[in-house]
Amino acid sequence: MNMEARRVQDVLIINISGRLDTLSARDAQDGILNFVRDEDRRVLLNLEKLVLLSSAGLRVIVQTAKSLNEKRGELKICRATGVVRTALDLFGLIETYDSEYDACSAFRA
Repeated sequence: MNMEARRVQDVLIINISGRLDTLSARDAQDGILNFVRDEDRRVLLNLEKLVLLSSAGLRVIVQTAKSLNEKRGELKICRATGVVRTALDLFGLIETYDSEYDACSAFRA
């Protein structure tokens, strides 16, 4: 699992690639926490290059969303495909978007 982050206006975009599973979940959680700062209220996970998402990976995403919600922030997900998209859709907690533009447009004003 690899991660990289960039900021576009007031949105922190984190690209996650590889596998987000039991073996990488702790590193993923730590990596996301290292990217997200106190002032970050809008975080977008771009999962275009993520090929596997296990229940441990889903837990990381849910914990990230919960942490952001506690400080009145939001988490959005975009570009998930294949089994990753299926897992997210079945879980149904966080809406997924087809593009970064669509996801960024969906953040609260």
